[in-house]
Amino acid sequence: MPLVLFICTYNSVRSQIAEGVCRQLHPDWNICSAGVARGNISPYVVRCLEESGCDCSEMQAKHLTELPDQTYDVIIVLCENAWGARDHFPKTKKLLFHPIRSPEPWIGEDELSDYRRTRDELRWWMLDELSDIL
Repeated sequence: MPLVLFICTYNSVRSQIAEGVCRQLHPDWNICSAGVARGNISPYVVRCLEESGCDCSEMQAKHLTELPDQTYDVIIVLCENAWGARDHFPKTKKLLFHPIRSPEPWIGEDELSDYRRTRDELRWWMLDELSDIL
């Protein structure tokens, strides 16, 4: 079972969406997320993930230093300002940089449109590429 880590700035939007989507697609994988700083999970993220069937009951924002010291099979960095976080995990087997724009409320038809776009982009990327990497 692969050990996968998603990293972004605050672990409040992009990496949380990525973790939720990846858990849905690969329930047998060990998946977590963290930020280079710890923020608060956006309620828009929770709503967006729940509408696609994700269980968000145990979601919590984490700073990367709160993670146990372990060897990750792959770390996916989702934004440029989190790229330096890779240095905290020297034993990582694979490191991927997949930058994705952070969604904003009220861009599009309704407050969740941009979050849905991010969720769907991550899902397509995971279906197309991530499964092949692991």
